[in-house]
Amino acid sequence: MKRIFISHSHKDSEYIADIKGVRLNDNHSLAFHDRSLEAPVYNAFGHINRRSPEDPASKPVRDEILELLRQSDKLIVLVGNDTHSSLWVQWEIEQFSRIHGERSIMLMRTPDNHRGGAPATVRHLSLESWNLQYLSRWARR
Repeated sequence: MKRIFISHSHKDSEYIADIKGVRLNDNHSLAFHDRSLEAPVYNAFGHINRRSPEDPASKPVRDEILELLRQSDKLIVLVGNDTHSSLWVQWEIEQFSRIHGERSIMLMRTPDNHRGGAPATVRHLSLESWNLQYLSRWARR
């Protein structure tokens, strides 16, 4: 079973729940080991770190995500209306590409995405429509 990291803008969190819910449904063929960040990483003051990846204060978040990306076979990038401007999604794509290359990256539009595109560094990759059956087949390859 493949190990998959799901990269997304936090505005699209509801779709992560959809994917994970289907993955846990025994009647659906979508199966993978989820390597995504399970919970937000907090700073020294107990607040969610919302700084950019380049900010030195984000090092604990970067380190945790980087380890999960290393442990992943594939990367799903959920592309919502604002994903193209997410510095964290861009950083996750760059790190995964550096470690594993681009062949194991899939871009998938969220159902409500009518105008947003992918981050600039992966616009040359195919952008798939929301389709959990397609995601299931891709995850098994």
